[in-house]
Amino acid sequence: MKRFALVLALIFGNIIAKAQFLDELTVKLHDPSDLKKDVWLAQTILEKENPNLYLYISKKQLNKKFDSLRNTIREPITSIGLYVKLLSVISYIGDGHLTINLDLTKLSLDDVAVLKKPSLQHPIYQFDYHVIANRLYVIKNGTADSSIKVGTEILAINKVPAAKLIDSLSQYITSDGFNTTYKKFLMNKGYFAERYRFLYPKKEPLTFDLRSEQGIKELTLNSFQKVSYSLSVSPLPTVEYKLLSPDSSIAYIKIRTFYNDDKFVGYDSIFSDIKKRNLETLIIDLRDNIGGATHWSSSVYSYLIDTTTYFYRLPSEIMKQKILFDNPQIRNWAKRASTYKFPTVTPKASGFRGKIYVLINGGSFSATSLLAANLQNLKNVIFVGEETGGSKNIWTAGVMKNLTLPASKLLLTYGNIPAYFGNINEIDGRGVRPDIPISYDIEQYLAKKDLEMEWVIKDIAKEAQLK
Repeated sequence: MKRFALVLALIFGNIIAKAQFLDELTVKLHDPSDLKKDVWLAQTILEKENPNLYLYISKKQLNKKFDSLRNTIREPITSIGLYVKLLSVISYIGDGHLTINLDLTKLSLDDVAVLKKPSLQHPIYQFDYHVIANRLYVIKNGTADSSIKVGTEILAINKVPAAKLIDSLSQYITSDGFNTTYKKFLMNKGYFAERYRFLYPKKEPLTFDLRSEQGIKELTLNSFQKVSYSLSVSPLPTVEYKLLSPDSSIAYIKIRTFYNDDKFVGYDSIFSDIKKRNLETLIIDLRDNIGGATHWSSSVYSYLIDTTTYFYRLPSEIMKQKILFDNPQIRNWAKRASTYKFPTVTPKASGFRGKIYVLINGGSFSATSLLAANLQNLKNVIFVGEETGGSKNIWTAGVMKNLTLPASKLLLTYGNIPAYFGNINEIDGRGVRPDIPISYDIEQYLAKKDLEMEWVIKDIAKEAQLK
């Protein structure tokens, strides 16, 4: 009986602790001096441990932004308030692996749901949104007004033009360098509404200017009650392989992630089957793959090369090139890291040597952009789609570290190993660009068109006619 009571005490104690932590983030007002200390700590740690901190922004510019942030903290604010302010600084660093987060691990699933979408929901959540270029569309209507059809364009919210809102909110999303496709990808995964809500937290009515086939109309939305909210999503297989038709010579591999569990056996059976069938063409779909373990992305590469090669290089391997070392911090860090090793990739016996089409978009990030950058070295590859969200030649990741800021309890996550790949003579802050750029309009998106695959199939047919 005592043991049962102890178990109950632990369970309820944990529930209470998690509820208190939710209040710590969303309700408790922190003293400005304590929050300024959090900002100083975040800045100091990054200066010490991020070797690429000034790759896209100068030390002077970054110091000015941190100073400006501290100067805005004049009155007590919540952790959420500091979260928004820090996001606006960190996004300018241009490191997609460097983020400031709300530590959701200390919350129950119900509390995460409350945090992400409170029961009394902000009016912004009455629609689901999709960004195309600098235009904003409704892709799900949760309002009582059934006349608002999916595909309706939002011209403005509270008289702020949609294009200006998109640009403003993108400054609260981190990405590699000057890349914008990853930011748009995340906006379309719910970041548009979430960032808007954190930036404009008051649940006051929102006025939407809308345009559709019926013309232009104005709609005012209030906060509303949400009966339930679920975080559960059935995961799709991490990788799928098929022939485009039973008698096809075209193989298609969809790799959704490189975050594979312990049961994942790798890609050998796929490439062995391709080799056994003597297939001539391979389509590798890396769209919406935000990355994962680099050993899995390098494993894919090992089936596509014919000589042993580097997958990425750490500073010790590129010391002689004197590239990127104008910055003393990076140069000194490279000297300290001179003992680090770096991976090479050895060709697999069941490798593929035919024509390869690689489908990419803004969701192709981290280990996925690393794979795409290496695939650029091959002569038999055509990239189709959109610029990758991840860099084409450098990121700072490797060992990821987490630091909880004492007052706000926000979680600073950052990498501290710089990896170099692709053409490191052109560090321009961009991703892998496609050979064949593909863009969608809202009608094509809603019709679930796959314009990348359509182009590839036409190109394969064209090649077949020339043989």
